[in-house]
Amino acid sequence: MIKGDLQLRTPDRGSKLPASSRLLIAVFVLLVLSSSSAFASDSRGEVDDGEAGEASGSIVLDVYLDYEGMALIVGYLKTDRLEELDFLEGSELEYDEDTGEIYALTDGLTSMLGEETRLEFEAEGLWDECHLAFYLPKDATVLTVSSSEELAYSVTEAEGSMLVEAVGYEVEGAEVTIDYQIQG
Repeated sequence: MIKGDLQLRTPDRGSKLPASSRLLIAVFVLLVLSSSSAFASDSRGEVDDGEAGEASGSIVLDVYLDYEGMALIVGYLKTDRLEELDFLEGSELEYDEDTGEIYALTDGLTSMLGEETRLEFEAEGLWDECHLAFYLPKDATVLTVSSSEELAYSVTEAEGSMLVEAVGYEVEGAEVTIDYQIQG
């Protein structure tokens, strides 16, 4: 037997990671393991009966608006009810069912109210994840924002324009309304 094999190692010996990083990794592994056990119920033969309380998918979209109210929608959308989503009605649409990647061009999200423009986004259903980012035109001033109760929103300046973000989990009916005005 080799003499070095009998030595006891201290927890830090041979590890190049600081203790805080190892702790963070351990917590992450525990979270992954605990969440995987929640998904394991499907593999035990339980039947998904499609009850109303179950989430219908996830929606992660960036919406870029121009001065005329035309919207470019880019992002990911996981749902089996694509044709039921009102915000896509009348849009030019590219959608990859395998990856959930979506590209759409529409003028159906905005309407003019005198000098103001109103954006109305609505996605019916129950969403386990909802992250919406609306990039308004460069000279836009946000007047009001309202959203579904489950969505938290923020208004910031980003990339030279106003950004309205709405984020939520287990959202029933994602709705965002933004009134804005173009200056100049």
